[in-house]
Amino acid sequence: MDEPCSALDPRSTLQIEELMRVLAKDYTIVIVTHNMQQAARASDQTIFMTMGDDRAGYVVEYAATSKMFMMPEHQLTADYVSGRFG
Repeated sequence: MDEPCSALDPRSTLQIEELMRVLAKDYTIVIVTHNMQQAARASDQTIFMTMGDDRAGYVVEYAATSKMFMMPEHQLTADYVSGRFG
């Protein structure tokens, strides 16, 4: 899902996130979002990717969502999830 709740009101967003949790019992769901709050709420595992001058779309960090948001291993990840850039 690419930005599954983009431009939705909070109630609709909650309903979509609840549906994703139900479906995740039987299916693997991959979402792409720039919304850090939604990523923290709606995922079990998180991959942080970015671009560099010499490469595009590389993985910076992959971890359980709680770990990524509370104790990221890379400074670039910490800066992004905290809102210092992005």
